[in-house]
Amino acid sequence: MKSTNANSLLVAAAACVLLGALPAKALIVSLNPVADTFITAATQNGASPTSNYGSLGAMIVAGSASGNGGEYLALLKFDLSSALNQFNSQFGAGNWSISGATLQLTANFGTRGAQPNNLRFPPINGGLFAIDWFADDSWAETGVTYNNFSPGGTEGLGSYTYVPPGNDVPVVWMLGLEPSFVSDVSAGSSVSLRLSPGDATVSYLFNTRTYNTAANFPVLSVTAVPEPSSLALGALAGAGLWALRRFRAA
Repeated sequence: MKSTNANSLLVAAAACVLLGALPAKALIVSLNPVADTFITAATQNGASPTSNYGSLGAMIVAGSASGNGGEYLALLKFDLSSALNQFNSQFGAGNWSISGATLQLTANFGTRGAQPNNLRFPPINGGLFAIDWFADDSWAETGVTYNNFSPGGTEGLGSYTYVPPGNDVPVVWMLGLEPSFVSDVSAGSSVSLRLSPGDATVSYLFNTRTYNTAANFPVLSVTAVPEPSSLALGALAGAGLWALRRFRAA
């Protein structure tokens, strides 16, 4: 009878501990870019495919018919080493996985039809755009141009519809957890993102890391959770110990 009781206790304890362990608290780490800028094929109002714009406080993703005669791409680079350290500290090295990622962007010009002060930027307009991960992290904020940019391999993280929300209103975009992107994040590597137009007239401006208001900086937020296997092993070990003590006391 003691053996039967012990087995029953073990099963019940394991179930209870597992149910309590599975919703373990996630950890979210938010980071500003270490580099960000835009590049353009446009040739009007001071825009040029051979120019670098890394010193400006804003960047834009815009279609070929948005103004100034060419498309605009936005580039951002994040250093994930601090996120890796925080996840390892919280869960133990290798005992966690990425469960979510978002990109937050904010613009001081966020009203449809508004013309930014710098005429290199076309007027604001809603429309479609995409966010991609790209492999080549060697680009420099103060050196990259449309003509010399080379992304290497790319991976789509999502397609989105931009609706101008008004000035200084942050917008959060959910990123797809694609393999190469997740691998870079999990390794604590540099992570580069490219925003490209999804239609000819979209014009989405947002502030860079050098803008004079920190609240408007781009933010990459990454969420990690403990691995289910680690939770299960811990739960079963605890349940076994509890059942053994009850069995000896019977």
